[in-house]
Amino acid sequence: MPAKLRRVLPHGVMLAVSCWLFWASTRIDVETGGRIGPAVWPRAVIVLMGLLCLFEIVKRLVGRTEFEGGGLLANAKVEEAAAPDNHRMLFSGIALIAAYVAAVPWAGFFVTTAIFLALFPLMGGFRRPALCIAIGVGGALVLVTVFMRVAYISLPLGEGVFRTVSLALLRALGVT
Repeated sequence: MPAKLRRVLPHGVMLAVSCWLFWASTRIDVETGGRIGPAVWPRAVIVLMGLLCLFEIVKRLVGRTEFEGGGLLANAKVEEAAAPDNHRMLFSGIALIAAYVAAVPWAGFFVTTAIFLALFPLMGGFRRPALCIAIGVGGALVLVTVFMRVAYISLPLGEGVFRTVSLALLRALGVT
């Protein structure tokens, strides 16, 4: 196989997959009453993926690069020192993700996401709690706004007091 073809083959395959996925997304037909439908976001991602693949193909065919993908660690320098033992961090992160999944229906998307986004960096060794809280609250607000106001995706509101907090937040954001 010629070297240029070898360099563009993965991107060509992904471009073909993008075309097929876009064709498949044309079969999503839902009456939305003039609002953004459920096919808009998948199509946007598929189009961006296809355009990126096309860009890479053109870049590799026209450019004079000799780059060939060899994996993430192909050119990495091997260090003799052993990696630190972070099993506790790994398992606490996995447990936090599992707790997030279990808590979302009960505590609602906003509260659960804010707590998750604040705790995850702390569990990973980041030692600035005030910044973690700001990241948690700010990140949850951004995600709620994007999902509810831009993508029109319904999110779990939670039960009891959490539902009250979620509804108040949605009113403040102008979603309801």
